Amino acid sequence: MAFRHHYIERVFDFVERCRELASADAVMRELQATVADLGFSSFIVTGLPLPNRPLEPLVLLSSWPEDWFERYTSQDYFQIDPVGQNVFTTTSPFRWGDAPHRRDKALAQTMMDEAVEFGLADGFCVPIYTATGWQSAFSFASEYRLDAGPKELAAAHLLAVTAHGRLRALLGEEQPRVRQKLTPREREVLTWAAAGKSAWETSAILGISQATVITHLDNIRRKLHVANTTQAVVAALQSGELQPY
Repeated sequence: MAFRHHYIERVFDFVERCRELASADAVMRELQATVADLGFSSFIVTGLPLPNRPLEPLVLLSSWPEDWFERYTSQDYFQIDPVGQNVFTTTSPFRWGDAPHRRDKALAQTMMDEAVEFGLADGFCVPIYTATGWQSAFSFASEYRLDAGPKELAAAHLLAVTAHGRLRALLGEEQPRVRQKLTPREREVLTWAAAGKSAWETSAILGISQATVITHLDNIRRKLHVANTTQAVVAALQSGELQPY
């Protein structure tokens, strides 16, 4: 699966519009278009069930093929799904192929082979922790073998965290108080970076020099312990420094 060249701009457009989405249906429509532009075929956003509890009541959004969703939930495939089970063990996003088969390997492989028949051949999963500590996940699916580098997957990560945050807000989850590391000006600069603005554009918007914006971005990356601005946006959304809506 090849990612399209404008994936970063498309995700930042979604981030900028997300706060205006007033319903889960509106989020669903925007997500379907954005996920398709990223090159994925479908996705699911869901909470994670306790052992021997059903997945279906925890699903927030799904664009999986209906027949596959029905089979997956009716057969309780989550209990043997390497991707779903791996979310319990990591906070880091991962490619489907990197998820170990922790339970019955034969059953897990059969389930994954069936998924391929429905157009879920490969994918990328983002574990998410809510304000109340509840575990969730945003899983992207592809009809083909995933062909994406760190920048493309960071964009998908940002999309997942932003969309999930908006959905939880629409469902009424209270936002936590955050011990903030960034100054108000740094959050302002990072917000415009999340909206896809360059350092020069941000300087013009805020009425400060481009060099000052670059200094702020350097300080932000240092404080959040990340290597680039895209990672800083994701880290700030996850920690609550930035609100994704």
